[in-house]
Amino acid sequence: MKPSIKMASVFALSALLSACQNDEPQAENTPQASAMTVTQVTLLAPTSEDLTIDTLATTELPAVNGNRGGVSFSAPMGATVQIQAPSQLDQSSSDQYWRTVSGAELNKGIMLAVSQNDSVIRVAPRGDASSGALQHSPVISPDQLRLYKVDKQSVDKSASMIQSMSDPQAMATAGIVDDSSALRLSKQATPGVYQLQVVRPLGANDSYLVNVKEKGSPYQLALSAPNRLSSQAPKLAFDLKLSNSDIALSPTATLKQSDGRYHRLAVVKQGDNWQAQLPDELAMPSSNLGLSEIQVDVETRVDGLPLIRTVKTAFKQYVPAAKLKDQASIHWQNARPTQAVFELQVASPGRYQVSAVLVGTDAQGKQANILRAETAQWLDADGQMSLNFDAEQLKASGLGAPYSIKALELKDQSQMARLSYLGEAASL
Repeated sequence: MKPSIKMASVFALSALLSACQNDEPQAENTPQASAMTVTQVTLLAPTSEDLTIDTLATTELPAVNGNRGGVSFSAPMGATVQIQAPSQLDQSSSDQYWRTVSGAELNKGIMLAVSQNDSVIRVAPRGDASSGALQHSPVISPDQLRLYKVDKQSVDKSASMIQSMSDPQAMATAGIVDDSSALRLSKQATPGVYQLQVVRPLGANDSYLVNVKEKGSPYQLALSAPNRLSSQAPKLAFDLKLSNSDIALSPTATLKQSDGRYHRLAVVKQGDNWQAQLPDELAMPSSNLGLSEIQVDVETRVDGLPLIRTVKTAFKQYVPAAKLKDQASIHWQNARPTQAVFELQVASPGRYQVSAVLVGTDAQGKQANILRAETAQWLDADGQMSLNFDAEQLKASGLGAPYSIKALELKDQSQMARLSYLGEAASL
């Protein structure tokens, strides 16, 4: 064997033995992984479109969601999807009104204001649980209803101003399943006051909801009110406008809480807006389930004729039980953010949810969405919650630094309530 061949054989054998003795890859052939780093960021100041928590409060109501297991995930987000801040107001308008009346009142005849011919009047029996057991008032057949025009306090009973009627079966077919009967005003009916009366006497304590719907009326009552209300807020501010009229309004307001209780509220004018006072003992419902509702009623006169409107909107009453602290820790690897850790100040134990959108920058220097991350867990006291940014999703986006966090939101799943929202949360 030639010397060169011997040397090659010895070298090959030596390499093979070395490989058997050490299976670890050789350092000089392996690129070193980038070390994990952590930076601190301060959350940006909120703007007028953001939702904030100032003073914390405690709640002892049972949690709607008492799950103590944690969950965390992220999902890719379209680069150009527009991030919408949650609305702080709910708006509704009404061309109708409601009245709750007794059987005794219907026996005598109730007065209704109508500003539009071809209006519809609906009468629905209501239940009464004051005796401890739910008692339903009897259904009123539409042929038992009479509608007369009132002229100068005199009731003209020479003709009934009814064009057509619908019984409870017909109403149920149309999707209204409250045993109501309805009647449509005659096309000859003119705006003014009408008397609604029953032919067959009802029980004096029977209860009915009367709804007057004036479709096509130029007079719409518009209500704008917050869709969330903190237990720390003693008042609910709202804006009220009547279309095609500049008449000064004198509204009354009723609170229907999520537990079904009704409360009459004191209403005062504050500048261009109204404020409904929430008494301390009625400030919060007795359950975290459902939404509360404010109902506003207006009785006025337009061009000398009576006009009545009822408008209502729902909102969430909540306790500000937790808030995000100003500082967050950002974990990095390979120059990409992998995790954002937020500190929470907690006044009441509960299941909290944090979510945010991670945004990066493209080659042209334009920001674009990368992913949305969410996490939820139970916290008994102050603690941390982490948003994990999936490395594959981040790499697949093709976006890089500078990064930022947007749409940072804190929810309380125990109350099913949004506690805070920060549109521009942090620059990383």
